[in-house]
Amino acid sequence: MAEKKGEEYSGKNVKRLDQYPNNYIDEDGTRWRKGRCFFCSVHCLLYGGVDKNGKLTEIIPLDEQSKHCYRMGEHGEKFIKFHYHPARINRPLKRIGERGEDKWEEISYDQALDEISTKLKELRDEYGPETLVIAEGTYRSDHLWARTRFTNLFGNPSNIIDPGTICWCWTYTLNMSMVGWPIECSVPPWGAEAGSSILWGVRPYENGGEFSGIWRTMSAPVKRKENPGNMVVIDPLCTEEAKESSLWLPIIPGTDLALQLTWINYIIENKLYDEEFLKYWSNAVFLIRKDTKKLVRLSEIEEGGLDEDFVVWDAKRDGLLGWCSDENRYYADGEVDAQLSGEFEITFKNGETVTCITAFDELADRMSQYTVEWASGVTGLTETKIVQSVTAYATGGPAYIGWGLGSADQHGPNGANSGIAKTMLRILTGNIDVRGGEYIGFPGIIDADGEKRFPLRDSEFELSEMVTPEARAKFLGNDEYRLMSWKGFEPIDKCFRKMFGVPRPMLHQLLVTPPKAWDAILTGEPYPVKALIAWSSNPLAWAPNTKHVYKALKALDLLVVVDYWKTPTAALADYIMPAADSLERPMATTIEDAYDIVLIGDKIIEPEYERHVDYDFWRGLGLRCGQEEYWPWETYEDAVAHRLARGGVSYEEAMEEGAWVNSNPTPYKHAEVGHNGQIKGFATPSRKAEIFSSIIQDLDYDPIPEYKELPETPVSQPELAKEYPFRLVTGGRWSPMHHSEFRVPGCGTRGVWPNPIVQLHVSDGRNLGIRDGDWVWIETKRGRIKQVAKLEWGIVRGVVICQPSWWYPEQPAEEPWSLGVFDSNANVLTDDAYETLDPKTGQWVTRGMLCKIYPVTDGTDRADLVESIEPFVNEDPKGFWNNTFNKLNHKA
Repeated sequence: MAEKKGEEYSGKNVKRLDQYPNNYIDEDGTRWRKGRCFFCSVHCLLYGGVDKNGKLTEIIPLDEQSKHCYRMGEHGEKFIKFHYHPARINRPLKRIGERGEDKWEEISYDQALDEISTKLKELRDEYGPETLVIAEGTYRSDHLWARTRFTNLFGNPSNIIDPGTICWCWTYTLNMSMVGWPIECSVPPWGAEAGSSILWGVRPYENGGEFSGIWRTMSAPVKRKENPGNMVVIDPLCTEEAKESSLWLPIIPGTDLALQLTWINYIIENKLYDEEFLKYWSNAVFLIRKDTKKLVRLSEIEEGGLDEDFVVWDAKRDGLLGWCSDENRYYADGEVDAQLSGEFEITFKNGETVTCITAFDELADRMSQYTVEWASGVTGLTETKIVQSVTAYATGGPAYIGWGLGSADQHGPNGANSGIAKTMLRILTGNIDVRGGEYIGFPGIIDADGEKRFPLRDSEFELSEMVTPEARAKFLGNDEYRLMSWKGFEPIDKCFRKMFGVPRPMLHQLLVTPPKAWDAILTGEPYPVKALIAWSSNPLAWAPNTKHVYKALKALDLLVVVDYWKTPTAALADYIMPAADSLERPMATTIEDAYDIVLIGDKIIEPEYERHVDYDFWRGLGLRCGQEEYWPWETYEDAVAHRLARGGVSYEEAMEEGAWVNSNPTPYKHAEVGHNGQIKGFATPSRKAEIFSSIIQDLDYDPIPEYKELPETPVSQPELAKEYPFRLVTGGRWSPMHHSEFRVPGCGTRGVWPNPIVQLHVSDGRNLGIRDGDWVWIETKRGRIKQVAKLEWGIVRGVVICQPSWWYPEQPAEEPWSLGVFDSNANVLTDDAYETLDPKTGQWVTRGMLCKIYPVTDGTDRADLVESIEPFVNEDPKGFWNNTFNKLNHKA
């Protein structure tokens, strides 16, 4: 693709998208449509060509991207192969043998929906609507709201399982509880302007290649010719990102929280924090009781005071002053000097005198134990690198921490605390809602009369208000993993509605931790779960403890899978429903309402065979389950048109433009005046950036994070470490694979990694008799799998990193083969025991588990290791050397 505007593309002599309208027909009769890719959440613009015979011929990369990523191919040929692949599910399949026998018959789409809905209604009548669980995978469809709409109307408590429990979705919720917006995005709009970018467990170069927009943005600070900045990379592997960084920290996997807490302590001790932001825009000045550590409410201080209001110590008045959360102001006129630090004796309205301190002082005291020296011993990093990295972040601003799985996701009991710590760092340094820092969005303009001038959000389609309190109470894990349950949802929803005039999204913000679903299926507690619908989801590959998942799926009364392929999960289904890919459907996405724009793309080609868009599936079930009045849009195009109309744009105009943007991104929105005449602040209970989260405390969790050893480390289990001495990571990313995707041979993606690989240090390999390219066993106390060894110099000694979620589409689908899901799938090794999960979110551990690794073929069987020295000593050495080299196909 020529980079200059207007130059011709070498593939088909077709010019840039912005030169031609949507549905342009070229001189060969090829029709070109503007679409977007759904192979990842970036959604790059595409221009797809369909010839006169209705066949897809080429896909051109557009927008600022000069090349496709590895998943697409130079001319989109990998996606085209994906689209036409003979292994695609093209018609509904109904199981006719025993579950797992791989015996099917083709039926019509309508018949399948009739039978599935009939069974669902029967199960609902017998066990209640909560008997249904939905399993989802990586974000691959903008029809999530249609799923939620269906389950809400069905009466279900939103029993959804999804890898989002360990992949971004929980951070979305946590961010909302502290700053009122999901700031944990891949890269903020002004990322290229940052003084420092922190790539914490994220690999944008690997994900999209050197030409991807995210990599160019995240690496911009160190590549600028004028005023270059910092790019700090924190990763146990020396990646391409690490090679180009200004500082690489090869951290021991699973110890990231230790480093984050040390950063907080260092920033506070050395006064590198943004005092003005903390005093005026955060709740660091709020008073807490020194004895109970609870935030002081105005209702405790004075008669008529509200529980939602808080108190500070005002130096101007030398006394207490109440904070009015509802109006984002103090209960006083004139200047206020709320103290950031201090200890005060406060008399409560009941006559009790209580010693109170500021939230900031409590944070400082709790963090003081996390010294640089301590962190060095835990993380394996030098004290110098720790100081250099925190200094780069705190003083090299504006700065942002790019979201990545390695920084907090998949850390089990330390996961949510890592997310809290990262958000604290952003608040401490004032790197929120500033150019070059973390971005705070807003859905769109609301007039003074409450009229909204932006397209409908996903949350407005969901109908969360239809879920009754009785149904909400039946959410699996509602009392245990409260941040990701209705108990966490409701207070955030209240704040979001007040600030933005729309509900907060359910989507993936209410997630059941998977073992809760499996145990309900297997034991009937707390109630029987009899049905599961998996769409764009392969839980046999992505969920922890594969053996547990397998037992549960086998025990279901109804298992329905909506997918492109016959996956290991689909092979156990009662029905496999054909899914339309993203070339076959239009797009209008807010990326789960995490963005304040709508990314839009036309469908490039009509669906093949009986493939249907996801909306058709959920609407079809809804109509058959008595929800007719709630599905007025016959097609997804109709629903998109309805969505866009409120933003003042037609369907055709939107497809032409490729996006709806309410305005250019602006910083300091928290200081603007809102439609109600109040200073906006943040969409939190206090309207402050809550460094001491009132929502987290109200959910009966500690809002200040602390470091704990993970369930399996040499420190927490020294005896186990003698047998399993290596630290295992199972959640890494290797493009073009993602989770369990892109394994099917023939699309051009499997060829990049024909076999699963496991990385370990060269010296560790030598000591174990493992050579580069050897098949090796990776074993934990839960099981073992085999992968191919890839020896590296640039990896922390004692660390093993294996590819996740492997299955083999080329193997038989019937048992016992099950498409090879037990052979190399890293989740055979992971644990889903409740005591190992994060108590706030239910996430499990994929980083830092104990394992051992050894060759599949015993090293003593290798001729090159056991060859006698006699021929070399007693015969012609040159002759022996020649013979040996010939065996290895070398010339002497």
